[in-house]
This record gives sequence, structure tokens and C-alpha cells, in this order.
Amino acid sequence: MSDGEDSAAHHATSQVRAAVHIDACPTCNGAWFDAGELDTLATDTEGDETSLEAAIGAEHELSERVCPRGHGAMRTHPLSAGAGTTPVERCGTCHGLWLDGHERAKLAKLTTAEGQRGTAEDLARRGAIYAIQLLTQLPVEVDNPKRETPWIVYGLLAVLTVFFGLQTLEVVRLEDCDVMSRARDAGGRCLAPVAGALRDDFEAHGLASIGSGSGWTLFTSMFLHGTFAHLLGNMYFLYIFGDNVESLFGKLRFIGMFFLASLVGVVAEVFLTSATADPIVGASGGIAGVMAAYLWSFPRNKLFQMILFVQVKLPAWTYLVFWIGFQAVMGLFSAQTHVAWYSHLGGFLTGFAVTPLVLKWRRRQVALSVEHPASHLLHRASAS
Repeated sequence: MSDGEDSAAHHATSQVRAAVHIDACPTCNGAWFDAGELDTLATDTEGDETSLEAAIGAEHELSERVCPRGHGAMRTHPLSAGAGTTPVERCGTCHGLWLDGHERAKLAKLTTAEGQRGTAEDLARRGAIYAIQLLTQLPVEVDNPKRETPWIVYGLLAVLTVFFGLQTLEVVRLEDCDVMSRARDAGGRCLAPVAGALRDDFEAHGLASIGSGSGWTLFTSMFLHGTFAHLLGNMYFLYIFGDNVESLFGKLRFIGMFFLASLVGVVAEVFLTSATADPIVGASGGIAGVMAAYLWSFPRNKLFQMILFVQVKLPAWTYLVFWIGFQAVMGLFSAQTHVAWYSHLGGFLTGFAVTPLVLKWRRRQVALSVEHPASHLLHRASAS
């Protein structure tokens, strides 16, 4: 092929790729491919075609999933050897193909250069992750890439950083929340609630105390942190779990859930903690709500976690269920009062309660946006 023909082929490939529109579900991360779209996307930068559909086996059995184009029930097809036993669904009429999120990942591993990285490259990547985890003991998300820029998460990270900068410059000082200082200066510049003082205000004024006195600190406390390590830990968890949840929820619902979980968390800490003289700070309640939303939405996504110097790959539900169980045990039985255990519990339960409602709304939104009949989706959204 001449240079001119090669350039023309590249241009044609780019045009074909630009014309492909993949219909993706925001709630399960699955996608619908019309006939031929998978093979079109498999065309590499050299113009060579790789048949993704060759990795799909013969027809197996009737599927419970209905074709989004309105052609009735689809048939399941097993993936080829090496991709596991998870079936994919194909419509016998329009030959469209439905892949759940984990099925897409398996096909990508079978048919893409990135998915077929060499052993040396994989070992180097795992080694770098291992070294980081050995130092931090923090989980690392394996594969759940964000589908759009998480501007709300980035904005929250920036705000938390600015507030900690103000604390470092002593523009905002947690020392102003000392009980004696509050008594002398009617609270001074205290931006964090002190459980004992707020309880006294509530007993004296009831719900009216929220709008007067120190009640407003319930809202400002989520932006403050006790130490730099506290700030970094919260920012890390907000980033690795928040980007996917924001993409799923949408920006307004995400920020609303975050602030609601933060507020419920700090209120729970105020009324349940035994450390009544210490200021309550941190965005942990909101971040716990985000973690609960991630558990609801992406339970099978994998996380690397360090256990006794051994790096293991766990489904997200295992890690997060263990995490919330640990918070509950520590809150009920631990003498440690410098961690807001009840804030974590309150925020997590809030996220756990809100997320099913958001997912129901999202399923209905997707069903209504389908161009072809999708009454089964509407029925499921209404029944769930």
C-alpha cells in the first residue's frame, strides 16, 4: 500500500470510528452494540481488523433480557475459552449485542493490546501498587475508570484543601472551639461543633438551636480536618470512590447526597459520642455516604488491598462491608474518641438509603430515552 493509500485508510478508519455511538447504561455500566459496531471499534490504528465477536461462542439458551430494539427475548452466548463462563446476550433479529460491565472488561482483555499486556509489564505495575500499599495500607481501585470528568469531586477536593490552608495559617483555629474559649467569647471563630455545647443548646432551645448559637457549625465542620494525614486520607477515599458515583448520580444529586450524609453523620456524632468536649471535624460522614453509594452501585468491582504484607484482589462489597462493620464495632466498644465513628456510620447509612432511590430514577430515565419500545425496562423501574 502506498503512503497516500495508507493515509486514506487511516482517515477512513477515523471516520468510521467517529460514526459509532455506543448506548451505555449509567446504572450497570453495560452497553448495547448494534450489529458490526464491536468489529468497527476493534479496527486498530494500522487499519487491521480484529473480530471481537469471534470471542463469542455459539448460541446457548434463552435469556431473561429483552432486546432494547423491541425484538423480544435475546439468546445468551458463552465467551470463548479464557474469558470465564459469563454469557453475553445477542438478539437473533437485529444481531445487536448486550454486554454487562464485567463482560466488556473480559472481552477487552481478550482482544486489546492493553488487555494483553506482557507479564513483565503487569509485574511492574503490580509492584508499584504493592509498594504504595505497603506504605499507606489504602485500597487501590483495579478497574472502574471514570466515564466523565468528576468536577464536583475535584471541587470538593479543592475546597477541603483551601480550608486546611486556612487552618495552617491559623485563620481558622480549632483551639477556638475549646470549651473555656467558647464560654469567654461566645464561640469566637469556632467552625466545628462541640458535642457537649450543642447538646446543651438543644436541650435549652430545641430545634431552634440549629439556626442560632453554634448550630451552624454542623454545616461548617465537614470542611475542617485535625491533621494533614486526616485530610489526605479523606481526599483519597473521596477521589477513588467519588468519581464513579458522581458519574452515576449526576452532579446535583451527588453533591446533595454528599452534604446530606455529612450532616447526618455529624449530628449522629454529636448525640452519640462520649467525647463531649472535643471539636468534631472532617468530611468523613459525606465520604462514608459516597462509599455506601459505591457499594450499592458497583459491588463486583475489584480493589487491591494489603493483608499481612500480601496483596489480594477483593470485590468492593467485601472491602466496604468489612469497613462499615469495623466502624460499628469501634463505635460501640472502643475507648478511642479521636475518631468520629458515629459520623462514619450515620453518613454510610444515609448513602445506603438514598442510593436505591437514585438508581430507580436513573433506570427510569434510561428506559424513557430508548428510541425503540422498552416497556420491560419501565416495568422493572416501576417495580423496583
